[in-house]
Amino acid sequence: MGLPSFMKHLRILEEDGLISSEKVGRVRTCRVNAERLAVAESWLSEQRKLWQARTDRLANYVETQMSRSTKDAG
Repeated sequence: MGLPSFMKHLRILEEDGLISSEKVGRVRTCRVNAERLAVAESWLSEQRKLWQARTDRLANYVETQMSRSTKDAG
């Protein structure tokens, strides 16, 4: 990844409050904001649960339909 792209990612993380950074001379030091990161992780966890439940329901539906097709064909 090029430096401009990397710096853009850091800027976005900083704007969202997930990190803070300080530049001294040519050195930039970044610190993680653990509280904000925990909020993001909690949201992602809830989204993961929702999507996992949806994909589980889809898998059950497909299995049921395939089972019916097999019974109808046999």
